[in-house]
Amino acid sequence: HCVAMCGGINLSQSVGTSNATAGRLKNPLLYNLGRVISYTLIGALVGGLGSVLYLSETVKGIVLILAAIGMLLMGLSMLGWLPSWLVPRAPRFLAVRLSKAGRGKGPLVVGLLNGLMPCGPLQAMQLYALASGSVLTGALSMFLFSLGTVPLMLGAGAAFSFLKGKYTFLIQRVSAVLVIFFAIVMTASSLALFGVRPS
Repeated sequence: HCVAMCGGINLSQSVGTSNATAGRLKNPLLYNLGRVISYTLIGALVGGLGSVLYLSETVKGIVLILAAIGMLLMGLSMLGWLPSWLVPRAPRFLAVRLSKAGRGKGPLVVGLLNGLMPCGPLQAMQLYALASGSVLTGALSMFLFSLGTVPLMLGAGAAFSFLKGKYTFLIQRVSAVLVIFFAIVMTASSLALFGVRPS
């Protein structure tokens, strides 16, 4: 999902100016560092907002259910069981504007701006951070989420050019199962807030 939605931005910022391996990796690393920093700070901000606002257990449960639905739709779409239009995506014009806004300002700045994109899975995690009602938990959850996207985004242009059909298919399926598992965990947490406990 990240590669499909942000692939253009990722590619535009990952083009190195050096032939050396270290030089080629500099831009992708800076871009992904910017994303990790941005996601973590937003998680802390949203988590802090949740700690200030009064969120009843019912409201927290509803928020987690919405987040779980977003993650579940993404996982099912990755498995090819749903049409892609059911998964919230950033409008193309916003992605283009984001790329233009960071043009000439370096991959790190563009990565920082990435956290402002209206991305379905990203917003699902922001809802999770909000429901946590904790600056630390919100920041940690978004930090771990961002770290989970780094390997694929960082290696998209290089590693996947060497992987053929069945390997790419396998990685996509494993990723989809993990996303669905995360949605189930969110659902269990929301049901607990509603007072529903497994017998």
